Amino acid sequence: MALAPDNSPWYRRFRMLLGIYVLAMAFGVREYYLARQGAIVDPETAEWSRMAEVISRINPADADTEYLNAMEALKRGDSDAFVRHMETALDKNVKHNDVLLRSYAQHLFTTNADYRLVNSALQRWRQNHPFNNEPFEIPLGSGPTTPEAERALRRELDAIDWVLRYDFQPPDDANPRWRVLLYIRPAVAIDAREAVAAVSILALPPEMRRDFRVTCLNLEDCRRVPR
Repeated sequence: MALAPDNSPWYRRFRMLLGIYVLAMAFGVREYYLARQGAIVDPETAEWSRMAEVISRINPADADTEYLNAMEALKRGDSDAFVRHMETALDKNVKHNDVLLRSYAQHLFTTNADYRLVNSALQRWRQNHPFNNEPFEIPLGSGPTTPEAERALRRELDAIDWVLRYDFQPPDDANPRWRVLLYIRPAVAIDAREAVAAVSILALPPEMRRDFRVTCLNLEDCRRVPR
């Protein structure tokens, strides 16, 4: 194909670059509009997959591209690829993508990673996005189904310095288990073991909850100790 002469209109000489900018701006404007409307693209949809494919072609080395590819891997059930893409993004010192940082911390917790990795991921998310109002989820083996159980759980959660507030979510069609939604206080040291210990109070018989508390060595090894 013949090259456009130097005296050709500027829009012909730079038409490929313009195309990339227009496409990027279109995505940016769309996401800004959706954010203002309180909506986001659902990672489970074909629209997300199309967006991931296009952005991967435009900017394959970008940290946000790694995030999109990570979510695609998670949809396929490929946890190893999810972690690999997330860690590649983090190696690029990504800070602006709050969803990436929060999703990575949540995945580490859900898969019972080393608590120190979970703490570090949570800390990185909150340090870079102190005003983010999204929750961190703690699944429950059994929910606070009685007033006494709810009081016991609230007492334990209220004692955690880094928990700003919390909500309880009963099972629904999307989530078959009870969940605690933790809203994390910014600029405070986080230890995920404290949250696991707090919700584990429900595993104790009701008559023991006043005299014993739960302490955790990691995210799985927890034991009761006298108060």
